[in-house]
Amino acid sequence: MLQAADALEMMLLSVLSPVVRCEWNLSEWKVAFITTVVFLGMGISSPLIGLVGDKHGRKVALLIVTLSIGYFGFLATFSPTYVWMLLLRGLVGCGMGGSTQGSSLLAEYLPSKYRAKLMLSTQIFWATGVTIEVLMASVVIPTLGWRWLMVFSSVPVLVAAAFLLCVPESTRYLVAAGRTKEAAEILKRGAVINKSILPPGRLLEPPVQKQLGRPLDLFSREYLRSTLQLWLLWFGTAFSYYGMVLVSSQLLTVNSAKENNCKCAYLTSDDYHTMIFSTLGEFMCIPLNVLLIDTVGRKLTGTINLSVTGLFFALMQLPVSRGVLTFFMFAVRGFSAATFSWVYLYSLEVYPTSIRTFGMGTASMWARVGAMVTPFVAQVLLAHSVSMALWAYAVVCLLCAITAFSMPIETRGRAMPQFVEMEMEVK
Repeated sequence: MLQAADALEMMLLSVLSPVVRCEWNLSEWKVAFITTVVFLGMGISSPLIGLVGDKHGRKVALLIVTLSIGYFGFLATFSPTYVWMLLLRGLVGCGMGGSTQGSSLLAEYLPSKYRAKLMLSTQIFWATGVTIEVLMASVVIPTLGWRWLMVFSSVPVLVAAAFLLCVPESTRYLVAAGRTKEAAEILKRGAVINKSILPPGRLLEPPVQKQLGRPLDLFSREYLRSTLQLWLLWFGTAFSYYGMVLVSSQLLTVNSAKENNCKCAYLTSDDYHTMIFSTLGEFMCIPLNVLLIDTVGRKLTGTINLSVTGLFFALMQLPVSRGVLTFFMFAVRGFSAATFSWVYLYSLEVYPTSIRTFGMGTASMWARVGAMVTPFVAQVLLAHSVSMALWAYAVVCLLCAITAFSMPIETRGRAMPQFVEMEMEVK
């Protein structure tokens, strides 16, 4: 549910931009800043919330995240001016910077045998949220207006915050923090609910109490190369995925504006239908991702997804019919979303429990840098040269495909270590 709620807020950026631009008579640069300020907030908060998750628990961090997104998302509805919109959407971004905490919490409960397939399958909820947002926009914006769309988009996050109260803390985190009694109680409750019994034995505390969330551990000998390459992958993945989200609406409104010889254009019914169809691509690539991840391995799966994404970005600049363009957008949305699922999974499996959420947070920070840059390509550069904008995305995807192929650690069938010192034992 949290993934679907986050998707509503992210897709809101795509459907909101054309409307606000026309109503407030904004330039391309000002429209781009509405998107960029959200990702700026995410980039600032991602490592900070990651530290909270490693030091105080995944559940505490998630509660901060959901309440921030819901509260400031609702307040943004009443933005009287462009500046207020920037401020409040930036605060929404600060909350969304911790969205990786949910993936960490889930991954730490899943057995390695099923972890990859189940983690990738959660993409269904993100894709569902994206599709619902476009459907809502097609109905709400023409009838009630964009402010009501922002209200409806913020409510599910607050509902998710209420449900989080029923979610147990990560037992892996509790054991790493030396809180084995709490971890044992959670496991006992889980066994009762599932009508099962715990295996014999007891949870062992670490022989030496280790400090959690040490930033320098990301640059230790075992993780330095992985960390640097992951930052590039997260940058490129967010740059291409959110770029496609913005391009899907921007290409349509640019074409409409040219046809009508006006400065801006609202999304039409046909435009919404095209966007809905392209978002369905996010569903179509989930089975392929699940099939590849344990068959060819993590590194090759990422390489394939990024290569195909780059190929279709390049094809989008061809002079084709609206139907063919829609298919290309469908493919890019699908494979770029599959890449996002892959990089989440791979990052979670690479880092140990002691720095997992901080590692995810810093990687996510670079994703937000990519997302901050992408509006100026998808909304500013594209308005002047469609070909240059699409080639920029294609080249970045190709570079990231090479990076994915050369990652130093293959995590297929690999246990998730608790501490950095365990990495050599895992190897």
